[in-house]
Amino acid sequence: MRMKILKNKHGDGYVFPCVMIVVLCMLLSVFIFFASTASWIRVTKKNSETVMDSYIMKNSIEIYNSIKQGNDYTEALDTDVYIDDLCKFCTLVKGSSYLYHYDSDGRLQYRMSRPVITFRQENTLKIQISYTLYVTVYFDNRPVTNAVVPVTVVSALSERF
Repeated sequence: MRMKILKNKHGDGYVFPCVMIVVLCMLLSVFIFFASTASWIRVTKKNSETVMDSYIMKNSIEIYNSIKQGNDYTEALDTDVYIDDLCKFCTLVKGSSYLYHYDSDGRLQYRMSRPVITFRQENTLKIQISYTLYVTVYFDNRPVTNAVVPVTVVSALSERF
């Protein structure tokens, strides 16, 4: 039995237009994934900045009082307080070494490593937060892989005279 190839009224086959449509759909899906991933990165970075600014304001009073009394409080800040505030603000779920964000259907949207707080300069209120964001890539509603994005957020409190 011989297969018959469908042809349009000009005699051309439909294979090339079908392949082009599939390729365009693939490119569109990659673009949409990239745009959604970039959006999640911006949102998490902005939320981290907001929580960090609040965290610095809370600790600036304690640091200022400590310095007035002759102590140096800036050696260590409580990371757990920042992580708790971040989880409340961003509706993240704490795990052993990651923070998870789920959508309304209970599907994992992204996870992030626990933030590490460091000082950019010793004995100042210039603080840097570093974490890695893992955005889950789905195909047919099944997780395929993760897009790994390192994120750094810097916040500072400066004196004005």
